[in-house]
Amino acid sequence: MVSASISGSRPTPTSLKVIDGDTLDIAIVLAPGFTRDLKLRLRGLDCPEVSTAAGRAAKAFVDALLRPGDAVIVSTTKPDKYDRYLADVFVTASTAQNSEGRNGTSGSALSPDADRIFLNNALLSDGHAIRYDGGAKEA
Repeated sequence: MVSASISGSRPTPTSLKVIDGDTLDIAIVLAPGFTRDLKLRLRGLDCPEVSTAAGRAAKAFVDALLRPGDAVIVSTTKPDKYDRYLADVFVTASTAQNSEGRNGTSGSALSPDADRIFLNNALLSDGHAIRYDGGAKEA
């Protein structure tokens, strides 16, 4: 898991850049002056390539929920074959609502405490992604 207790507090991951619908760059401040940048691949889903209209729509959807510098909650355990960490990403609902004046997601994307949006589920429930667990893709 990327988040670990350091000096009694947890590092805070922040969004750096949305690469496409299912890939993000984040920064984790581990201690003053020590930051780790990571590339994340959202776990359990696949978005269309950003060169397609559907791929651009998926990226725009994530861009609307997550701005550079926004705090995120990340759960991850291992990198994939492209050295991206497979991750579940949560965005605070207030951050997402402030981005566009709405959260832009269906209710099923909200986590049980309803103050966070589960980004992976938001993409799936709004039709911007399909379920995918790393096997061969269907043509």
